[in-house]
Amino acid sequence: MLKRIVLAIAVAALLAGCVATPPASTPAGSNTPAGETSTASFRLADLPVIDGSTANIPLISLMIQRLTGATATEADNAVHTTGTPTAYRNLVDGSADLLVIYEPDQDTVKAIEESGVKLESYPIGRDALVFFTNSTNPVKSLTTKQYKDIYTGKITNWKSVGGKDVKIVAYQRPEASGSQALLRKYVMGKTKMAKAPSDMITAEMGTIIDKVSSYENTGNALGYSVYYYLANMYAVPGIKMLSVGGVEPTTETIAAGTYPYGNDFYVVVRADAPADSPARKVLAWIRSEAGAKTVTDAGYAPTK
Repeated sequence: MLKRIVLAIAVAALLAGCVATPPASTPAGSNTPAGETSTASFRLADLPVIDGSTANIPLISLMIQRLTGATATEADNAVHTTGTPTAYRNLVDGSADLLVIYEPDQDTVKAIEESGVKLESYPIGRDALVFFTNSTNPVKSLTTKQYKDIYTGKITNWKSVGGKDVKIVAYQRPEASGSQALLRKYVMGKTKMAKAPSDMITAEMGTIIDKVSSYENTGNALGYSVYYYLANMYAVPGIKMLSVGGVEPTTETIAAGTYPYGNDFYVVVRADAPADSPARKVLAWIRSEAGAKTVTDAGYAPTK
């Protein structure tokens, strides 16, 4: 479907998050100075259609509250996201006006490159790829090479990395998922992953956490996701996040850049969005001091 969509994107700019842009400002018509958190400059019905990644749902909800004065319940009910790959498609086919979103996978990037409409993307916060296992697993930290060797099938037993003498059950995400894009970027590169049975490739973000947590009541399963989702949206008993080379993933280490798998997420609009459009006004607001505070108030690490 994407190949029929007219879209061109500065892919390097999207992935690096650097697009030339005018200074951020508050939305047109707002009487609230930059730096305050609520403008209430929109009615709910007048907001642009916002789509994005699952792990950005709490941020989108808080944006809606502060832009409209809606209650938390009203804002939550107004959030309708479709996930990373579908959201990009929705932006370019006119089903969405603005995205709050993670990086696209390489297949999506390739399809985007083959089209002709430009997108503008701006980094607004940071999250990170994290690996996790059952809390009974004695292993606390692995290196990037060890994670890579596990997912290529070179390491198959926890004993090889300081754990018990049991098989490593390594769950995977689909190639189009946002967390898979981060795994490719920071760990796997273009290296082929070991083929996993279909029941070990989980389409839903919560499913992989549930499976790792409860796998045969043992501690030998491994999975990966993004930090914010695991720490704030789907925290379940029996799960612990693993460190990378001894560095624990936290909001502070992600913000400081000491945790090695930290990565920006973005606000994205079509380049042809009119200057006075609702999408442009929300873009200006989220890039203002008020928007930056909304990102951190929602619990995300700030972008550098």
